[in-house]
Amino acid sequence: MASTKAAGYSRFMLPALGLAVFSAWLITVAFQLLLIDVAKSFQVSVGTAGLTAAVGSLSGIVAGLLLSILSVRYNHKLFIVIGLVGTAIAALVYFFSPTFDIALSANIGVGTGIALTSAMAYSYVGEFYPLQKRGRAMGWIVAAMTLSFVIGAPIVGLIATSGGWREVMIWLSLPFTLFSLILVLLAVPNRYPQKGDSQREPFFTGCKQALTNPSAVACLFVSMLTMAEASIAFYSISFFRAQFQISIDLGSVIIIVGSILSSVGGIAAGLFVNRIGRKPLGTVTCLVAAVMTLIFTFIPNFELSWGLNAVRFWFAGMASTALGSLVIEQVPKFRATMTSLNTAFINVGMLLASVSAGVALNLYNYQTMALILGSLGVAGVALWVAFVKDTSTN
Repeated sequence: MASTKAAGYSRFMLPALGLAVFSAWLITVAFQLLLIDVAKSFQVSVGTAGLTAAVGSLSGIVAGLLLSILSVRYNHKLFIVIGLVGTAIAALVYFFSPTFDIALSANIGVGTGIALTSAMAYSYVGEFYPLQKRGRAMGWIVAAMTLSFVIGAPIVGLIATSGGWREVMIWLSLPFTLFSLILVLLAVPNRYPQKGDSQREPFFTGCKQALTNPSAVACLFVSMLTMAEASIAFYSISFFRAQFQISIDLGSVIIIVGSILSSVGGIAAGLFVNRIGRKPLGTVTCLVAAVMTLIFTFIPNFELSWGLNAVRFWFAGMASTALGSLVIEQVPKFRATMTSLNTAFINVGMLLASVSAGVALNLYNYQTMALILGSLGVAGVALWVAFVKDTSTN
């Protein structure tokens, strides 16, 4: 470990970080499963309701950019706390929101929460774990995100069936977020171990180093494009419900199965990333996920379409670990800055997907949306192969 103090926190730090990421994603889980119901409650189209993701993405971009500057000087634990508080506020606003406009504004807290918790969790892994163990720790952070779907989806379905989508916010998201906040306050170190004069660097030094590094910049754009492709998961349940008239309960099962596959894939990638290599693993997994996105909405049979979507979840989980493991190695001295910028670019990808999907669904259909998002994923693979360097081998 980097220091004696870090070692003292090591046993519970990773679970606390994982639970923070888990909690921040629960509202997104609810919207993925209940997007049609949210749209009906406000009397708007599904494409319009999906624009809540755009608001979350915009707030995530702003939060990521600010974090890339402020993380050079300030307590990193504070940013996780702010993210969780924002998530809790968002849950309350969603529960009480009388209009769609107010509901849209609530997603500012959701986007900020995901951005701050994810970026700082990745950075903590990079700082506190040696290289040979970082991939495994990264796998667990990726698994925490997908486990929010595994655990959250059936509870969302149960609460929504007996109450409604608003009740999900107050009975699921809020309690988990508050518990996570307490655990972070108790188990996560207040600051990183000192590294020379890094705490006294000018605010924009980290950004300058990241944005003048061609491989690091390529990594950021790959994150943006692959996240745009991965956003197909947000619309997949709505596709299955509209195309095959499946129930909410079956939609919940689809999310659970897909998320389990993604979690196991992320953990498995963490176990093999050192042996296979971060870049080769990312190349294969990102490409397979993108191809599955291009295909599954065109399959007329529900079982086969679902099966291809499940394969996409597995490889997407592996891809997340491979990409995240390489991102944190691009600018080692300023990992927090790099992971913060990465979060901003991920949210740009989510925004790009949200706008593209909204236009495609309002003007065309789900198949057009899948073609657009899948093509963005293929473009990300090409950029990854051509320009990204595996600096962890140096």
